[in-house]
Amino acid sequence: MPYGYYSYFYGYSYMGPTPGMVHPDSYYPFPQPLYSPLTPSFRSRTPGRNADYARKYYSHLARVNSPDTTIDYKKARFFVIKSFTEDNVHKSMKYQVWSSTNEGNKRLNDAYHKSVAEKVPLFLFFSVNGSKQFVGVAKMASEVDFKEGFAHWQQDRKWTGKFKVEWIFIKDIPNKEFKPIIVPSNENKSVTNMKDAQEIPFESGIKMLEIFKSYEAELSLLDGFEPVSYTHLTLPTICSV
Repeated sequence: MPYGYYSYFYGYSYMGPTPGMVHPDSYYPFPQPLYSPLTPSFRSRTPGRNADYARKYYSHLARVNSPDTTIDYKKARFFVIKSFTEDNVHKSMKYQVWSSTNEGNKRLNDAYHKSVAEKVPLFLFFSVNGSKQFVGVAKMASEVDFKEGFAHWQQDRKWTGKFKVEWIFIKDIPNKEFKPIIVPSNENKSVTNMKDAQEIPFESGIKMLEIFKSYEAELSLLDGFEPVSYTHLTLPTICSV
């Protein structure tokens, strides 16, 4: 193969000597994607098949999108998470880890400690910039480790620190489903116009959870889990938050 090529199977470009057919998760530094945030090349052509694979081989995803998931909370905290790339969210789903900007990490870390003290869950609603949809919901499951980061993000030098997340729902839901949810503290704009690490009022967060639980999505990032043989990063190593 030439020096620098495009892999139609994975949708990635390696700008350097070809290392062979290597999945992006086992090659570092990671290549930059040639696709826009929601290109069909990152999704399975048979939705659902790869989702079953993901649940089977990633035990922490086995209960994702369960109809038995509890959303009837009297108290909880909610934040919006905005990602620059879909690939980073995909890695978060696989390895149960996330990192925001330095300011975002501080805000989320403070909120997490208060949530632990009050014994209430802290939910994160994930969206990819430019995608016009939300792609999943996760619980923040640890404080932020400011000393050690996750070295495998795209633009990894931009993100510092890391914290553990537990994924609850993974669905592609268009913004139009959330547009009616107005946030007074956000200049009376829709929740779809909120910024990264910005807190969502309780009532609005509960409405978003209800949508995620009831919405029947045709696609999700679970469809990006290819049932092929390749070496994954070691979960205990990178998720020891």
